[in-house]
Amino acid sequence: MTYSNPAAYEQMMGRWSARLAPLFARFAGIRDGQRVLDVGCGTGSLSRALLASGKAISVVGVDPTEAYISFARREITDSRATFQVSTAESLPFPNGSFDATMALLVLQEFDDPGRAVREMARTTRRGGTIAACLWDFLGGMPMFSLFWRAAEATAPEAVVRRRAEQSTHRPGLQTLAELWTDAGLAEVRTGGLELSQEFSSFEDFWLPFLVESTPTSEFAIAANRETRGELANTLRRLIPSVLPDGSFVLPARALAVAGIVGK
Repeated sequence: MTYSNPAAYEQMMGRWSARLAPLFARFAGIRDGQRVLDVGCGTGSLSRALLASGKAISVVGVDPTEAYISFARREITDSRATFQVSTAESLPFPNGSFDATMALLVLQEFDDPGRAVREMARTTRRGGTIAACLWDFLGGMPMFSLFWRAAEATAPEAVVRRRAEQSTHRPGLQTLAELWTDAGLAEVRTGGLELSQEFSSFEDFWLPFLVESTPTSEFAIAANRETRGELANTLRRLIPSVLPDGSFVLPARALAVAGIVGK
C-alpha cells in the first residue's frame, strides 16, 4: 500500500512527528528569517514547527502524494508556507533557492536516496544546511518493537510472510553520513534525537493501529482479526510501567544527519 490517507497517518504518527520536529529544527540550526524547503512534507509536522520557531521564516513543502499536499494546505494556512506536489529526486526549483533543506522521517522512502540528497544540495545556497532524520527502528522505537514482539508471539507465520514481502533497509548513522559525504556536503555531523510520548490508556496507543494508514497498520488490522484479538491482548501485556490509571510513557529515538553545501 502507499501512504494515501493523511488523516489516518496523522492519527497514528502525527503526535510523534510533532514532538520530533522542533528537536530536528534545532539540530539543523535553523534560524529566523531563513527560507526552508521541507522535502517529503507529509501532513506538515516539520513545516508547522519551522513556522513556530520564528516570525520571519518561510517554508515550501513538497510531497509526491497529492492527498498529503491537500491536507497540509488545509491544515496550515499561514501565508509564509506554500505546498506543492514533487518528488525528492527531481525538485522543481532553481539552484540555490533555499537557505536550508530538510527531510523529516522520509529518507528511507525515497526511490533513490543519493539522488534525492544531491537534489536537496542543488536547490540550497552555498553555505546552507541539508538535514534529514529518521526513526531508529533497530532499537529506538519501542512503539513498534513491542508491536512486533506481540505479532511474533501470536501470528508468527504472518510476520514471516510480511517480512519476506516487504524487506526494508533502515540506514544507520554511518550510512547517513556516507550519503551526505558522497553528495559533496561539508562539515557532516550526525546525532540521536531523544523524546517520549505519553499515552492515556492502552486504547489511546492501540486504536490508531486499526486505522489503515501505513503498511504496519494494514498488517495490524489483518493480524488482529486473524488472531481474534489476541494480538492486541498480548501487546497490552507487554506495555511496560503502566500506571494505576492505565497511562504510560514510551521513549523514542531518531537518527539525524546534517551537512553544509560547499562554499
